[in-house]
Amino acid sequence: MLIVDDDLMVRQTLAEYLAIAPDLELVGICADGSEAVQAVRSYGPDVVLMDIRMPGTDGVSATKQIMTIAPRTKVVALTTFDDAEVIASIFASGGVGFLLKNTRPAALAEAVRAAYKGLSVVTPNLVLRWAEPQPAIERPSLDDRELEVLTAVAQGLTNREIANQLFVSPSTVKAQLAALMRKLEAGNRTALVARAHDLGFLSS
Repeated sequence: MLIVDDDLMVRQTLAEYLAIAPDLELVGICADGSEAVQAVRSYGPDVVLMDIRMPGTDGVSATKQIMTIAPRTKVVALTTFDDAEVIASIFASGGVGFLLKNTRPAALAEAVRAAYKGLSVVTPNLVLRWAEPQPAIERPSLDDRELEVLTAVAQGLTNREIANQLFVSPSTVKAQLAALMRKLEAGNRTALVARAHDLGFLSS
């Protein structure tokens, strides 16, 4: 296995934790994502314990590169941050697990073994949080014209094409689009369409 973390003390602590397990072999310790990619090329570890937020090449970017050069390597994120966006990004990049740095040594070793076997690994308290009922997404009301604009955006039409289709000016479409983005809390057209699908405004 390979340990990747920009904090020297964390790297040393992790190495000491895992040295206790006789069936686990540490092949390298890296301080950032670029070093991790090179180490994977050199040593071909079965499992990588990857910090997420590091200077230079971060854990998500490094995981993507590792999946390209060594798709059989299992990457488990190990970090102090447990927000949903970070968790989603590591799994989307090809990682198989997500653990917090306060994970007990025995549980950490078990997680490495599980990842080696191809199992997904997630900190238990995160699983409990996801299992809790989530608040319903508030669905704003849209009028017919807003729905027409939204449908046209989903079809990939430009503002000018939408304007021609609806017999209005491009500036009017631009204003309506901005209002839609505010209503649906979307920062761009792609996010707007995704949000509209989530809220049921667009058919799948």
